[in-house]
Amino acid sequence: MPGWFKGMEQILQERQLWRDGLLAQCTGFKCQPGRTDCCCRRILFSQPDFVNQKSALSELVATSGISTPKYHCELNFIEMYWGAAKFRYRTTAKTSNIDEMEQNVKTCLDDVPLVQIIRYANRAARFISAYAQGLTGADLIWVNKPYRGHRILPPRMIAEVKASIAQFLVQK
Repeated sequence: MPGWFKGMEQILQERQLWRDGLLAQCTGFKCQPGRTDCCCRRILFSQPDFVNQKSALSELVATSGISTPKYHCELNFIEMYWGAAKFRYRTTAKTSNIDEMEQNVKTCLDDVPLVQIIRYANRAARFISAYAQGLTGADLIWVNKPYRGHRILPPRMIAEVKASIAQFLVQK
């Protein structure tokens, strides 16, 4: 029945990998190192179709046409958004109920205001622009602090920073 969850036992039986007495998962999710057949979870996680499956978020981003560089978190506004959501999640009440946890995560993701997400996207665009113009590390952070209002850093500001760096290096 399409759309219905089968369960690990059913999936393993269909693949002729099921054996009697197999645990759903090892105690505390701690499988023995190097074993791929100790529990249902480990057997499924070692199957090629499970290994090659992208996360739902990765698939959503890939199909939406959003391009995100994967070099560093400061270049990817989704990482900043996820960080803000995790910060909110840490302040929620502790629970051991999986349904409550899932609801808490969804609520925390929804609680990040759209304007904040847009600011993250703009900040990432400024970093990308500055990297493309040759700035690195601390200089980039310094330039980004006073210039927050636009998507890119003006060439005048980049030239000014490069000149002051060159002057500093000559003095040393």
